[in-house]
Amino acid sequence: MQQLSALQSDLRRAILSGDSRASHTAIRPLGLPPAQRLRIHANHYRITLSEALAATYPVVARLLGEPCFAGLAREFIQLSPPTSPCLFEYGGGFAHYLDAVPLLMELPYLPDVARLEWALNEARHAADAAALPPAALALLQDCCFAEVVLTLHPSSRLVTSSYPIDRIWRTNQPGADPETTIGLDEGGTRLLIHRDGDDDVVWCPLSPCEFDFLQALRAGVPLGCAWGAASRADASFDGGRTLSGLLAAGVLADFRFPTTQA
Repeated sequence: MQQLSALQSDLRRAILSGDSRASHTAIRPLGLPPAQRLRIHANHYRITLSEALAATYPVVARLLGEPCFAGLAREFIQLSPPTSPCLFEYGGGFAHYLDAVPLLMELPYLPDVARLEWALNEARHAADAAALPPAALALLQDCCFAEVVLTLHPSSRLVTSSYPIDRIWRTNQPGADPETTIGLDEGGTRLLIHRDGDDDVVWCPLSPCEFDFLQALRAGVPLGCAWGAASRADASFDGGRTLSGLLAAGVLADFRFPTTQA
């Protein structure tokens, strides 16, 4: 008898490639030929993943139109089969795939809209963690403040684009004014995305120095170094106000020192 792992591998290859010959002997006809049974399963596989992509990227689907999105979804599924059983984890490479589609060169903002929607999806399903109380950092001695390494909440994501993707996304929501127009020359955007206290996914725009500050914190740069770099890049950077805003929004989850094990 064929081992289960080998059978599963054969079925996977048959579904992805369309070549079902290796799996025929393991499939009972029961009224339908084995090849037809596999075609039904393969069709269900593609439909399920296409629906998962449409649920994760509704604005991309709306901008492209259903037929175009369906065609691109089919190609992406063929090129990038899932590696996890969780459907909400599927499609992380869709924006990168869109980058390489020649027909989409007239929609240069589209891959960044996809990156925004993937960040929203990740934030929605990220692990939970208690937010750092605003008073916690006040307990640190002044001499240690600059050395502290802050940990962002697991739901926090940073997204940047040369295009106004936040406005594009909002204009393509149900109930939005269909007459709204957006110029691609309006300028780019930098966004902090996270879950709030009610578990709703929200975002806020960031200045260039605020974005760089948060990127540094995410990379594990000590607070003093991140603060100093942002201040040198923009003399108007208000680190105290930025830090207070992050604490109030629940974006910070923990802190440690470089010599302390994480």
